[in-house]
Amino acid sequence: MGAVSYNLFILQPAMRAAELDRPTRYALLRAIKRRIRIVVGTAVIAIIASGVVNARLRGLLGGSATANTVYLFRVKLVVATALILTFLFALPLLKRVKQPKLRGRLFTGVHVIVLALGAVAAALGILIAG
Repeated sequence: MGAVSYNLFILQPAMRAAELDRPTRYALLRAIKRRIRIVVGTAVIAIIASGVVNARLRGLLGGSATANTVYLFRVKLVVATALILTFLFALPLLKRVKQPKLRGRLFTGVHVIVLALGAVAAALGILIAG
C-alpha cells in the first residue's frame, strides 16, 4: 500500500509540478517504476511467507480456529489473490493502451483499486487477530 500511496499522492503530482518534457518524464517514471516493482515483488513474497507461517501458528491451516475466523481468513486469501493478480497482470497490460490520457486514468484507477484491496486485507487481518 505504501508504494501505491507514494505513486498516487507524491510521485505523480511532483512529476506534473516539475514540468519536465514528456520523454524525460517517461524515462524517469520507467526507472522509478522498475525499482518499485522489484521492492513490491520482494515485499509480496515476504508477506505471503509470513502470512502462511502466522496462519499455521494460529490454527487457520488445519487447526482449531473457529468457523468464523476461518471464513474471514478465506475472504482475506481471496483479497490477497486479487492484489497479487493485479500486480502481476493489470499494470503490465496497461502498456498496451496507446492513448496516453486513457492509460494514465486506467493506471490511477488500478492503483486506487489496489489501495482499497490493501485496506480491506489489512482490516480483515485485524478482525482475524481479534
